[in-house]
Amino acid sequence: MSQTLQLREYQREAIDAVQAAWADGMQRPAVVLPTGAGKTVIFSRMASEHIAAEGTRVVILVHRDELADQTLNKLKQTEPGLFTGKVKASADNVAADVMVCSVQTLAREKRFNRLVDSQEKCGKVGLVIVDECHHAAAVSYRNILAGLGCYSGMPGTRAVGFTATMARGDGQGLGSVWEDAVYTRSPLWMMSRGHLVDVQSKLIDVDTLHLGDVKKSRGDYTASSLGDALMEAGGPQIIAKVLEEHAAGRRSPIVFTPTVEVARATAEALPDAAYVHGGTPREERLNIYRRFRTGEVRTLVNCMVLTEGADFPFADCAVIARPTKSEPLFIQMVGRVLRPSPATGKQDALVLILAGEGGSLCTLVDLEPGAEIREVKDGETLAEAYEREESYKDEVVPAGSLRFELKHRDLDLFKASAAYSWLRTHGGIQFIPLGDNGEILLWPSREETEKWDVAYAPARGTWERLHEGLDLGMAMAWAETEAMDRSALNMTKSAAWRKKPASPKLVGLLRYAGHTVPDGIRAGLASDLYAVTIASRKLDRFLPRTSGV
Repeated sequence: MSQTLQLREYQREAIDAVQAAWADGMQRPAVVLPTGAGKTVIFSRMASEHIAAEGTRVVILVHRDELADQTLNKLKQTEPGLFTGKVKASADNVAADVMVCSVQTLAREKRFNRLVDSQEKCGKVGLVIVDECHHAAAVSYRNILAGLGCYSGMPGTRAVGFTATMARGDGQGLGSVWEDAVYTRSPLWMMSRGHLVDVQSKLIDVDTLHLGDVKKSRGDYTASSLGDALMEAGGPQIIAKVLEEHAAGRRSPIVFTPTVEVARATAEALPDAAYVHGGTPREERLNIYRRFRTGEVRTLVNCMVLTEGADFPFADCAVIARPTKSEPLFIQMVGRVLRPSPATGKQDALVLILAGEGGSLCTLVDLEPGAEIREVKDGETLAEAYEREESYKDEVVPAGSLRFELKHRDLDLFKASAAYSWLRTHGGIQFIPLGDNGEILLWPSREETEKWDVAYAPARGTWERLHEGLDLGMAMAWAETEAMDRSALNMTKSAAWRKKPASPKLVGLLRYAGHTVPDGIRAGLASDLYAVTIASRKLDRFLPRTSGV
């Protein structure tokens, strides 16, 4: 089994940009990438390369205890050769080469001192990676970074932050923590490459909700005051009506509420709904998530526990029943429904925003502040709004520009893969052909809905499951890595042989298989057609009759 995951091009670029910044003397650079860009994959590789090059250990700081397990799991999937551990609650693996640490745990002096003292026996900490680094202006973060030597100047302990937004909800600046954002990709850029789905929104005017009377703190509406106002306005019943009117065709809505009271009442007002909040016991929460993935729960209502770290790519609708003036919070909420899900046929996402009288709030415009989009109209997607406003400037659309890429984007994540030509059998199985060596394919996981296994089907012999229980992006990355190691021929999209004329032998095989082959067909297209024919005969007979992949 291969041990080095194939990164997407922009993921490699992000690592190179950070390493270049360190080489230039910057101690604390930052990377800004939208939700769904694979930030965990990036800093997993960054940790591995740091240990190999510098020989010192790595701390990964996460915002909440529950994110530690998720991050650790991704680390093991991405870099299985690393010695990893976690520092949170009762777990205290301070001897690991890569420690995933909860800020809540390290904020306790005794626990932080144990980690610092471990450097004498287990090796120095030379790199601190901060996930959701827009939180890092908080005193707890600054104390941890300072205590590990991240403010001592170079050469000192390196640090890097990852976030979907460099703004903070309370308006507090981050310049004292992060020196510069050295690599940035926007949601529109990710949409143009098929790594995120496009999004449309609708503002729902709630006449009985008076936002002007809601108390504010640090630039946003306070949760308790907003919750009271929503309950007085009949918010739960309004949310149920909004979903019925505007999202009846959506598979899996997620509702964001300001308080547990609103979450509970909303779940009770909806059919096939469940709610979670910070106090929901872990096992109960995981069970609700499982039921949401299987469709037993159609609507997942939450009180601010799904703004960071949640991974439900099939979710295609967000109800912002927690109106906010905070750009970071809004971006985090909307980001939960922007991941692609080819298995469910998801093409875009819908965001329904509850709006009241007398207050201002964030809209889709705030997802892409640098694009200077003035308005996203009801029924219009973010990409369509950008194209519309850009069209006013000039009619020349240079190839490679964001507008060009959006106009010609392909919503199929497999086709948007940077390196390999993914193919689909007649039954729907996604695979990479390996020439005479068989196929690498994705197969629904035996363990969990919406998870995937990477399998190898040799030209002859028994299938082998190489990686199991991965999310789609991780499964694709490992499949491409395995294809690189096992292919008898260069099967990447840019391989030179693909542009040459197809051989007479290959043309004859296609015609024998029943294909009408045009004169002058290229070898790449001919090879793909033949690979689909062979793989369909070979693989589709194992599919359940009622399902595709």
